[in-house]
Amino acid sequence: MTTRRERIRNETIDEIKSTAWKQVGETGAASLSLRAIAREMGMTAPGLYRYYKDRNALVTALMIDAFDSFSAALEAARDACAVDDHAGRVRAVGKAYFVWGMSNPQKYIFLFGTPIPGFEFTEDVDPSARRSFLVLQGIMGEAYAAGKITGEAVSQKLPTSLKGQYEALRKIGMPYAGVVTHLSLSMWCSIHGLTSLYLYGYFSGFLGGQVDAFVNAEIEKLIQILGLE
Repeated sequence: MTTRRERIRNETIDEIKSTAWKQVGETGAASLSLRAIAREMGMTAPGLYRYYKDRNALVTALMIDAFDSFSAALEAARDACAVDDHAGRVRAVGKAYFVWGMSNPQKYIFLFGTPIPGFEFTEDVDPSARRSFLVLQGIMGEAYAAGKITGEAVSQKLPTSLKGQYEALRKIGMPYAGVVTHLSLSMWCSIHGLTSLYLYGYFSGFLGGQVDAFVNAEIEKLIQILGLE
């Protein structure tokens, strides 16, 4: 059972994070300041340092939370489709990527936008960051194993050096053949590009109110390229 002290500590951590996200939204991630957070919360800076030893520790915690939220959205979309509905899973995860970014622009830009000056990406973030990619790689791997990915998508000749890199990734926990990793990265780049262009305002002049229609059409094109439908 959680003790009163633990509950108070957890509530304080939640308040620190929510105040940090507010600060990120108002002044940008580069301006994130533990002293400013402590001041807004009515704490002393040394008091806040009992929870996070420095700014990098807080940024790491925020990144883990954001990646976990992102991954959970992708997993929920995947799991809403039958295991053998490969096209449906690719479609659902691709759209969930875009929708999560559209619904959480602050967190999306925090994860994928301009790097935060002075922040060092630590191994603590890696499992959460990798989890999101493994969702996409997993559905691609299942479709490939079932023989559902066909045509040019699997016949492309990859440079030897790139094959070697994919094999190295396989040895550290990305459990699929190089062609699967390549296709997963390719789709990731496509959906990431769509999401980023939307969030940075580049779609509005071209598409008006037809952003969803365009994104859906692009995802369908990717599915066709894979030969899934």
